[in-house]
Amino acid sequence: MTSVVNQGTKRTIAVRSLVGVLAFSAFMLVILQAIGPALAYRSDAPRDLDEYSDVPPGAGSRPVDVVEDGDDYRLVRHVAGTSRVPAAPRRICALSSADEVLSLGVMPVAHSIADGNFPDYLKEPFRDVPWIPNVFGSNMPNMEAVISVNPDLIITRSPSRQTYEQLSRIAPVVVLLDHLDNYRQRVLDVGAIIGKRKEAEARVAWYNAKVAAARKAIHEKLRGRSVALLRIRPTSYRLYGDQRHVSPVLYRDLGIRRPKLVEDRHWSATVSPEGLLTLDADYMILAADTTTGSQRNMDALLSHPIWQRVPAVKSRQVLVIPKYRHWADAGILGRGRAVDDVVKAVAPRSLEEVNASADSAWRRALP
Repeated sequence: MTSVVNQGTKRTIAVRSLVGVLAFSAFMLVILQAIGPALAYRSDAPRDLDEYSDVPPGAGSRPVDVVEDGDDYRLVRHVAGTSRVPAAPRRICALSSADEVLSLGVMPVAHSIADGNFPDYLKEPFRDVPWIPNVFGSNMPNMEAVISVNPDLIITRSPSRQTYEQLSRIAPVVVLLDHLDNYRQRVLDVGAIIGKRKEAEARVAWYNAKVAAARKAIHEKLRGRSVALLRIRPTSYRLYGDQRHVSPVLYRDLGIRRPKLVEDRHWSATVSPEGLLTLDADYMILAADTTTGSQRNMDALLSHPIWQRVPAVKSRQVLVIPKYRHWADAGILGRGRAVDDVVKAVAPRSLEEVNASADSAWRRALP
């Protein structure tokens, strides 16, 4: 009798275990479906995106796919799927890509720039444009605020499937990623999405001409000397390689030489004030975030006894960027501003010529 009970008990436990495994598997399947393919791609991965076949349209250097162009609509394949968008959207809610939309001569009906704390170059044009906040404690936009602006197209860089599905109930949604490294491609993507391809090509021509003229002027002055980018955060100091924030503009577009301390580094590295004594940069760009903590930390660095012994400081070759926002998180217009900043610091007499070259390229390329 005892053995029968034990066998029954074992069978019961086995069945319950199997049920538990199946329930857990079903639960994980639901979670994976909720996350969706948008999260299968890690946009923050420190790798060469072109080496991978899993990069979706609208991420890395891969353009969005316009799979069909109708009279009053187009089908766009992007990071999160395929969306049917208006051929000429009139009410774009730019939860991302506000810079890119504006660069094509279109004013969005709303934006989601971090807490309404504008990069300086967007403050005036977006003065009367509603800001879409995130729900407190999350990265999800306030859906009621989105509904209130009655958009006919929403552009976002959120990889959340839940966010994508909720936004899709309001208006067609396109997800674009990696604007910090692929700013030329992202403006071309926005142009393809909203029916402004020629304007997007003209904007890229504008930026390329600005970079070419700036590069020539800067190299005539620097003559191979190196420049370091030091960003001041609330609790740290970070030296940047060539693949973070504005670094691609400095080290790839403008071809400025990196100091040996970050010569082989793509991402950023924390450095102490004492560590700056080993920084062999001929010039230093010092950029502080706009937060109170960052400003306080900059004051602490500038008053530190070691600061005056840093090589670039001793030779008075330090450029201070008072408003870092258009360096940290910007599209092609912000990148253009960053180029102007470097020209003003290194070759100020060439700034007018640099901008004239860019404007000329813009006019020639316009339809």
